[in-house]
Parts: sequence; C-alpha cells; structure tokens
Amino acid sequence: MTTVENVVLAVLALAAITTVWRIVRRSTLGDRAVAFDLLTAIITCALLVSAARIDDGLPLDLAVMLGLLGFLTAVTVARFIESREGEEQ
Repeated sequence: MTTVENVVLAVLALAAITTVWRIVRRSTLGDRAVAFDLLTAIITCALLVSAARIDDGLPLDLAVMLGLLGFLTAVTVARFIESREGEEQ
C-alpha cells in the first residue's frame, strides 16, 4: 500500500505544480479562479491520502473544512465575476 500512496502523492504533487504554473501564466480572473479551485481539490486529495497513510482522523476534518471553504470561495468568485461582467455592458 505504501507504493500506491507514494505514487498518488507524486501525481498530486505534479498536478499541484502544473496548477501553480497555470495560475502564474494565465491573466484572466476566470482562469485563476478555476486554477485555485483545482489547487484546493488537489490539496484536499493529498490530505485524504495522508489520512489513510497515518491512520488518523485529523486530516479528514481538515479535508472537509478545506472542501467547504473551496466551495464557498468558488461560488463567491463566480458571483463576483458575474456582477463585474454585468457592469461592463
């Protein structure tokens, strides 16, 4: 099981690096919002894998809290972008 966990964490680290690169490279607010939401999902998955690895419940609580925070942030940014586009027209 340790080999599978190591491979999953390596793939998640690679995904996080490419997501951060996308955040830095893209210039629109929508692209950055989607990339930050993806980064939140990647970190949540890494917390869940680490919870399975160390057999502890604390990372599960952190993953649930981060998932809720990521959802609220995505909704808030989407509403902000929508209201901003309405003002420009």
